[in-house]
Parts: sequence; structure tokens; C-alpha cells
Amino acid sequence: MRAKTFTQAMLAAAAPLGFIPCRPEDAPLARAVAAELMGHDVVSVPTILAVQTLQPASSLVLHEDGVVRGLVATLLLKPAAAPILAAGDFNGLQPQAHLLAGPDDPVDFYYVWGIAGASKSASSAVVELCRRLRYGALASLTAYATAATPAGRRVGVTQLGFQPVRHADDDLLVSAPAEQRRAA
Repeated sequence: MRAKTFTQAMLAAAAPLGFIPCRPEDAPLARAVAAELMGHDVVSVPTILAVQTLQPASSLVLHEDGVVRGLVATLLLKPAAAPILAAGDFNGLQPQAHLLAGPDDPVDFYYVWGIAGASKSASSAVVELCRRLRYGALASLTAYATAATPAGRRVGVTQLGFQPVRHADDDLLVSAPAEQRRAA
């Protein structure tokens, strides 16, 4: 399938939970929430906005009381990303533009670019949207993530079907398409 089809499915999964595409005025707040909760450097606002232009569902935000309190950032990647993802060489701070799927490009992978919830309710909504993407909108794709925190790694492994790639305590995680996991 093409990126535009996945984008429509992502937006449909996000809307009932209150998530909307990140607007330019949301990006600094979304970045701040992610940086604070992950405890390390995160992608720049210009990069968030550039990717958002190419992939309208790449950064989905949740507002509570008019403030960004949740973020689910997901990159749709072309088939050429396979060796780079598997080797752990994907650069989340500066995603390689030639690997990002445009609307008419085929998609084989997605990368969990960042997730953050700044309140209990936002955290619950973030996990639920990730679940809906993994087992619904993006179920046919192989997913990769680099766990930034122990809590994020735990959620990925226990709730979203991710497994370490290179060794048992690896922070690089992969999740096979849902159909393959069911058949195994």
C-alpha cells in the first residue's frame, strides 16, 4: 500500500481518541513534552514540521485544556529502509529523507519516532493510539522503535508486540506485521 492510504488510516484511528495532526504552533510544545519525558535530546521543530508536510500523520498531538499533553510520532518508511533499520542505523534526530515515504510511495516499515504523555489520561491515550496503530492501521507493516526509556521499552514489549533486535536487553526493537505474529 501507499503512504497516503496508511496516513488516512492513521488519522481515522487517532481522531476518536482526540489526536490531531501537529500544527506549526503545536510543534514546540510537542517537542518540549517529548524532551522532558524522554530525558534526552529529541528532533528539532523544523524537522518535525518538514516531516509533517510530507507525512500529515507523522506527529499526532493530544490537547488537554488547550495545551499539548500527548504525542504519537510515527514515520512511514520505504522498502529501502530495511538494512538501515535492522542495523540500528536509522537517525531519529535527522531522519534520512530518501527513506521517508511520500504520499504515493510504497511503505514496508514504520518507525515509532516518539511517544509521550504528560498526564495520566494523556499517557493512557498515547498507549491506546499506539495499540490501534500497531494492531489496526499499520498492522501489515514491520515496526521498529528505539526505546528511549525503560518504561517505553516495557510498553513496547508487553503491549505492542516488540522484541529486541540484536540482544536480550537491546533498546532497538522490532515488531513483525500482525498477520505474521498470529500465524507463528
